[in-house]
Amino acid sequence: MKTVQVAIHDSEQADTLRELLVGDGVHQVHLLERPNISIAGVIVMDIDHLERSAALFGARERLVVMASKASADLTRLWRAGVRHVVFQGDAPTTVRLAVLATELSLTAPNFGVMSLSPEAAGTQKSNNPPQAAFRESTKPIRCRARKGPPKS
Repeated sequence: MKTVQVAIHDSEQADTLRELLVGDGVHQVHLLERPNISIAGVIVMDIDHLERSAALFGARERLVVMASKASADLTRLWRAGVRHVVFQGDAPTTVRLAVLATELSLTAPNFGVMSLSPEAAGTQKSNNPPQAAFRESTKPIRCRARKGPPKS
């Protein structure tokens, strides 16, 4: 079971979101007055909770914050490091989609720069070939197709 906390003032939207998430048979949903970072999983909350609890900043990757469309709110969220935002008045299905996307981002593998093993770094001799490091790159990857049969 995946756990989701919903701490939003709009009780009708909170109930609808809960029904959508529980309906898939995969989610356990807690409707709360205030989010609790000690409970694992995604936290859907109003923007007001960010100002009340500094502890939430340590769980930014788990947050789906409901905000107004005012640019001041969006700027404040971006500067706080919040990356999952829905707007007040968005359809509950949109909020559900944000929850699912946040869950995926929490479980996705990290494809950033990885450290090399001592063998690959050349600091230790080994008979095994070096392990390649995977790095993100902004350069496009170009593939060339060879015409004809492969050379032997």
